[in-house]
Formats: sequence, structure tokens, C-alpha cells
Amino acid sequence: MPMEEQSSPSSIKRWCLALALFIATLLIVGATLRDYGVSWDEPPYYHASDLHAQWLAQLPGNLLAGKLKESIDDKNVVAAWHWNPYHVPHPPFSRIVSGLLKHWLHPTLDKVTAYRLAPALFFAVLVTVMFLWMSAVFDVSTGLFSALALILVPNLFGYAHLAVTDMPLAMLWFLVALCFYKGLGDWRWSVCFGVAWGLALATKFPALLIPVPLILWTHVFHRHRYSNNVFCMLFIAPIVMIAVQPYLWHQTGVRLVEFLYEGFSRGYRPETSFTVFYDGQYFLSHQLPRYYPFLVVAITTPLPHLLLAAIAPIRLPGHREQRNAVGFFALNALFVLSLGLMPGAVLHDGVRQLLSALPFLVALSGVGFFVSVQQVSSVCKRLKLETRMRVTRPSVAGILLAVLCLSPGLDVLLTHPYQLSYYNSLVGGVRGAYRRGLEMSYFMEAINEDFLRQMNETLPKNAVVYGSFATFMFEYYQREQILRDDLRFVEKGPFDFMALLNRRSQLQPKELVMMNGSSQPIFWAGVGPVPLVSVFDARK
Repeated sequence: MPMEEQSSPSSIKRWCLALALFIATLLIVGATLRDYGVSWDEPPYYHASDLHAQWLAQLPGNLLAGKLKESIDDKNVVAAWHWNPYHVPHPPFSRIVSGLLKHWLHPTLDKVTAYRLAPALFFAVLVTVMFLWMSAVFDVSTGLFSALALILVPNLFGYAHLAVTDMPLAMLWFLVALCFYKGLGDWRWSVCFGVAWGLALATKFPALLIPVPLILWTHVFHRHRYSNNVFCMLFIAPIVMIAVQPYLWHQTGVRLVEFLYEGFSRGYRPETSFTVFYDGQYFLSHQLPRYYPFLVVAITTPLPHLLLAAIAPIRLPGHREQRNAVGFFALNALFVLSLGLMPGAVLHDGVRQLLSALPFLVALSGVGFFVSVQQVSSVCKRLKLETRMRVTRPSVAGILLAVLCLSPGLDVLLTHPYQLSYYNSLVGGVRGAYRRGLEMSYFMEAINEDFLRQMNETLPKNAVVYGSFATFMFEYYQREQILRDDLRFVEKGPFDFMALLNRRSQLQPKELVMMNGSSQPIFWAGVGPVPLVSVFDARK
């Protein structure tokens, strides 16, 4: 099902613009990678990435020396690819990319930047794919707006800096959807679909469900055209998935069952089901209101994006291919959000578990932009502004693009580097969300190098610091020689100071009272008046 461009420059110019977006996105994210603290999951992911890269680096030498058995021996495979399944529960594809980039670029780049180039790369690919898809189905200005709108989603921009599985899965989900969509008309794209889904399966468990909305939509609208996609889904994707995961090379059937069990049981196991702080109360995922997945996306997405996405289904474009695309984007977005309603779903960490819905929501906002440009251009034409003031369709598109990107751009800029704590004006922004009892910080990225520098400069020699549930992260920074080695971090008293991350679902009652203003911190970091991480003097 090839997609025709309606009004775009030559193919070469379009691809040049796509390349420029890719490079610009990579440079912007790459330049700000160190602004974010190391997130909760990253230290074990870094180590696992190193193990993967070391195994891959040794493989060619062992192959040439006739020692292949040494590499593929199950004991060595488990050590390199299944090192710590509790702290590193997900398949390895994104960590392979992180590990190889670190292996190639360190020490030219510092370790954290080298690891985090992987999510930056995935994000740059996502932005580029968004532009190419939307410019093909609609026009270049719509593609450009959609790509910029994607960059200006605060949570997506924030997760592009963290070497975890969420950004890679969001990118691959969108890429798999594109390949499936194009595979309806070209078998080569079906092959790409099989490869992309295999890589998604080798990234995170929810990828198993990606084909569900794709097949549902296609069976309704193109039921006689998706046999190539199904063939590649059944025969190419599993091969790619297993090839990327040496852990599955031994006892493949048993370990695939283990993969399924780990994914489906996650919400039922106490060690993997975390408390959610919502409306000033504590919930487990299955206790949350049924509307929670939809609400958390609505209040953490810029308002212009939401308004434009709402226009898309109300004012459907006239072209059949464009109407089909609207339904396709909407079904995928709704499906990801509905996963939060399934038994066993986990919904801790704000919008993190639903991140894959956001590119489809942005695509819908791109459709809303396209419709808005059409409507405004039509009004200008009726008023004869084209001839009187030379108000052409491209100028309308340019003005709307600038106006609609202004507010989200300010959101990203003013919350930097705390975009994961962003809330929109539906709940009164960050301040209103805090008053309404919503979680403000959860992933420890707020404990960044600027804050650690303050700790080094402010705390006295040999100070004993209580880190609450974040003690392990402060100890990690000490091992990395970022925090002074004379400081001692403890999980219980006695202590001189308290360093508290404002994750209210994890704080003790006394700590909550302190964070809510009963005590004045020595110093703190946050968004506006809302503290995300604070240090208190416990000697007073």
C-alpha cells in the first residue's frame, strides 16, 4: 500500500531534511546527556551492557582460534547475558547498542555519555521516521511539525537521555507499525516488519503485543493484503529475536516460557509491583482507577498536542489514505493505553510504562495540524488574503507551526533537566500537580551532577548522610568518584544529614512531612517552587 506525497519537494530534498532532523536531534540530545542524573535502573544496565559487549568482542577471536565452544558454552552465555535477572529483567537489544557504543567511544567520551548515546540514537531514528511517514501520507510541513512536536514532548525528550528500555521500545513500536503499514503493498517492507518486530521482542516484553492492533485494523480495512506481513511475523521475527539473545540459544523452549512467565507475572509479584502515589493516596497498579492510564498521558502531554490530536478524528482529511492513517494511529495509541487496564499491568513511574503511546498521539496531533492548515488556508482564500496580503498555504503552515510549537518548546526548556516531572495546565502545571497529590519524581534522574556538586561543596568532612531508598545511588556516585569518599551514606540512624528524593510513594511519614515544608532544607533542586531532591540538617 504505497503512500503518495501530496505537495512536497523532490525526494532528494525530503531525504536531506530527514537527515538534518536526525543529526539535529542527535546533537541536541547528545549535548545534554550529562545534565540528567543516573536513573534507578541504569547502574545494573551499564554493567550488563559491558558484559554483552565483552562477549561480542571475544566472539570473533574465539571463532578464528577454533574456540567457538568457549563463547557459546551455556555457563559463559548465562554469565554474559543473564547476569542479574531481577535488576536486568528485559531482553538485551538496547543494552547491546549501549555496550557497543561505550566499547567503541570510551574513553574518548565519558562512560555515561557513551552508554546514553544509544537512547539518543533511538530517539533520533524515531523523529526521522515520524517525519518521513507523516510527510509521505500528508505533506512536508505536516511531517516537519510532527517531528518537532515529538521532540517537544517533555517525557519523550527526557527518556531520550536515559539508557533504559523505554525509549528503544517506543521507537521500535512506531517503526514496526510503519513497516507493517507499508508491507501491505510491498513484500520488502514485510521483511522489514519481521526484522523490526524481532528486534522489539529482543528489547522488552510488551513488544509481544505489537501485532494485535496492526492485525485488527488491517483485517477490517485490508483483510486480503496482509499475508506477507503474517508470514514474516511468524518466520522472520522469531529468528531475529533468538539470534539477538544468546541466552535463548540453549534450552530455547524452556527459556521462551521463562520469558513469557516473567512478563505476564510481573504485576502479580510483590518484588516487581511498586506503589503508585496518586491523588494523595497509595495504590498498587491493580488498585488504580480504570481511567488512570488515559489521565496520566493527558496531564503529562503538552496541551497543543492534545488539542490537535482531538481535531484529527473530528475533522477527518478527505483523502482515503489519510483517513486510514488516522484510524491506524488512533487504534495503536488506544491499544497501548488499554494495556494499562489488563490484569497484571504495572503502572508505576508516571507515564513511563505508556511511553509507546506517545508517538502515535503525536502523529494524531500532526493530522490535527494538517487539518488546521487546510481550514485556515481555506478561510484566507475566501477572504482573498492570498492576493491582498500574499498569505499562502506554506506561510499559514509556517505561522501555525511556530505558534503551536512555542508553548511545548517553553515546557521542555523551563523544566530542563527535570522533564520527567512535567505536568501540563490541566492540573495546574507542576505546582498544581504537587498540590493535587501526584508523584513528582521517581527515577532518580533529579540527583544530577549539579546537585552532587552542591553536596560535595556544602556537607562537612566525614558527614553521615541518610539517603532513604536512594542510598544505593549515592553509594554508586561514590564508587564513580563523583561524590567525596569521606561521606558515609546509611539507610538508618544515627546520621547528620538527610538527602531525600521526593518520590512520595517511597518516603516514610516523617520524611514526607519534612519534604512538605515542616523543615527548611540546606539546599534543594526542583522545578519552580516544587522540590525534587533536598538535603536537610538532621542535627537540628
